[in-house]
Amino acid sequence: ITSPAFITFEGIDGCGKSTQLELLRAHLAARGMRVLTTREPGGTVLAEQVREYILNSPEKLSPRAELLLFAAARAQHVEEKIKPALQN
Repeated sequence: ITSPAFITFEGIDGCGKSTQLELLRAHLAARGMRVLTTREPGGTVLAEQVREYILNSPEKLSPRAELLLFAAARAQHVEEKIKPALQN
């Protein structure tokens, strides 16, 4: 790959995304490619805090509130991690 690539793994909890991600990361790294792995929600300090809150909220989140929290975590993740990595 000569230009930046952006690959995502999607699926339900427990389907093997982390396993496949690690296999691909190791494969690409063994070929000398720089690889950044991250997760959503998460990947930044703020997004990890949002993830923790969503997963362990002391109250039931409304669907709209949960969606907006996911969106906030993603916005931070894109600005802080993904854009810089693709530009680098």
